[in-house]
Amino acid sequence: MSELKLDLSSLGTRLRAPAEEICRDLGIAVGENGTPVSASAGKRFRITSGKNGYRITYRKKCEFFRAIGLLSETDGKKSYEETGDVGMLCYMADESRNAVMNGCGLRKLIRTLAVLGYDSLMLYTEDTYEVPGYPYFGHMRGRFSLAELKETDAYAASFGIEMIPCIQTLAHLATAIRWPGLRSFSDTGDILLAGDERTYDFIRACLGVYSRAFRSRKINIGMDEAHMLGLGSYLKQHGYRKASDIMLEHLNRVAQICADAGYEPMMWSDMFFRMAFGGGYYVREGEISPEIMAKVPKNVSLVYWDYYSLDRQRVDHMIECHQKFGNPTVFAGGAWKWSCIAPHNKFSLLSTRLQLDSCAQHEINNIIVTGWGDNGGEASQFSTLPVLLYYAERLYTAADPDEDLLRRRSRECFRAEWDDLLLFDLPNDLRGTEPGKMSHPVNPCKYLLYNDPLEGLFDLHLEADTAEQYRVFASKLLAHENDPGWGYIYRTLGLLCDLLSVKSDLGVRITAAYRENDREAMRGIALGDIPSAVAKLDAFTAAFRDQWFRENKPFGFSNEEIRLGGLRARLLSAGERISAWIEMKPGAERIPELEEPRLYVDGRSGNSDRTPYISFNNWSANSTVGQM
Repeated sequence: MSELKLDLSSLGTRLRAPAEEICRDLGIAVGENGTPVSASAGKRFRITSGKNGYRITYRKKCEFFRAIGLLSETDGKKSYEETGDVGMLCYMADESRNAVMNGCGLRKLIRTLAVLGYDSLMLYTEDTYEVPGYPYFGHMRGRFSLAELKETDAYAASFGIEMIPCIQTLAHLATAIRWPGLRSFSDTGDILLAGDERTYDFIRACLGVYSRAFRSRKINIGMDEAHMLGLGSYLKQHGYRKASDIMLEHLNRVAQICADAGYEPMMWSDMFFRMAFGGGYYVREGEISPEIMAKVPKNVSLVYWDYYSLDRQRVDHMIECHQKFGNPTVFAGGAWKWSCIAPHNKFSLLSTRLQLDSCAQHEINNIIVTGWGDNGGEASQFSTLPVLLYYAERLYTAADPDEDLLRRRSRECFRAEWDDLLLFDLPNDLRGTEPGKMSHPVNPCKYLLYNDPLEGLFDLHLEADTAEQYRVFASKLLAHENDPGWGYIYRTLGLLCDLLSVKSDLGVRITAAYRENDREAMRGIALGDIPSAVAKLDAFTAAFRDQWFRENKPFGFSNEEIRLGGLRARLLSAGERISAWIEMKPGAERIPELEEPRLYVDGRSGNSDRTPYISFNNWSANSTVGQM
């Protein structure tokens, strides 16, 4: 692609200016002596190549920008065409778990999605947008102003990308309910009080913000995971009622508010299944009650979200259950970036392939790719590029893309090798954790990072050569730290692995040396390993800070610095405690934490043949074993 030079002068201003930005990202030169490019809307997505240059025909505006990244596909051909039936291809970026993207990050994300052919973007905002009349809503959380939302919408529209509001109108509002304002009409800790008129006034205010900010008339109203619905203030006011009755009444009110505002709502579907199947969402058999299905407003699309399933029968059954409602069905898969600082691209690709097979069979072509940020929003928003690419190629070509295509498209769209981008997985890619062997991704790079050097909650959840594996990973990642586009991500993850090459088994080595009364080994740890870990932690923190501020607003990084600063203090404290023990200072004759037995966090027996690596994405429970 970098050898191309294009003449965009025949394009109208609406296409030319954003096309020039895409060309800069792709390394394509633009000038009057380049190959002419012309474009028009039509019923087919096609690129023709001839003596008059490239002619692009697009069904949606976003396809024109995808076509720029596909021009090399016409080499030696008169035309290139893609026939996939793409209804909606949307990325959902979590803006509510500590990290809220800044303007630069959002614009880069929009251009990245455009060159892949995504037609829409959701910013998942629980309380991270300003709502007039509710000053505490999103207070000090990096919330988007109306002006920021309007600016983002206008920029996205220039690339043919529809900005779709993605909010919550029932649950997942704990960070807002903690403040004065919403607390007075909440049911439980994160759920609004159904049936209370103040709730519906608030929802109208929220819709009013996005009506002014975004031109889209689609909206995701959330309503997922309202597990304690009706069991708090609602119970005190109304007595016990079935959660399904409360849910359906509330949904009908919200659906009417959406209709009055001219919105076409969609919602996460899990609560209907949880109420029917004893709290579970994913089922291989069984049906939703026809009585419940009949009460769901017909103007609401149901979003079946599934980031986990490797069971085709279960996915098929879940889709068929959704289709029986008679409402439009949307499928939401996962670009796994939400369990730590590193992503799980390989697991995402494995599960996505199976899930999109089922979607194709059941003729579902409205797809959302979710990028959540649980417990801190630590991973880069761009760490799942391989997954975003796979979704696009799968849907546009209407076939499972082979690795040659993915490698070629990775070079064209990201100016990076496919296999190199998959290296982002390395911090969790320890031996025995391969997708297919695990039913759920594990995140050792997070729990071993914060594992206390003396209390050792996770000392059993690693292998004897884990530190050595991290040394190898660091070398592989840091080899790409000067990559012009994504080097800052490689550097962050490489320095994380470099830190874990010392830190991951530090507690194990400290405990062993203490119990063997090996003061020389303890001296080496106190004077060598711990200072080394602190230095590597400082280097990682600086790289992580750089990554964060490239993509996100400053709000939220205070939490990361508290976490990492606490780890630094604990490392220094451990060194001082060990030195005092070596010198047998008064009161330091013992280190009681090292005398406590080490237990498996997941309760397994000591002779288990399972991999020791687990999923544990809870910094607070990790760092403070003795819960306050």
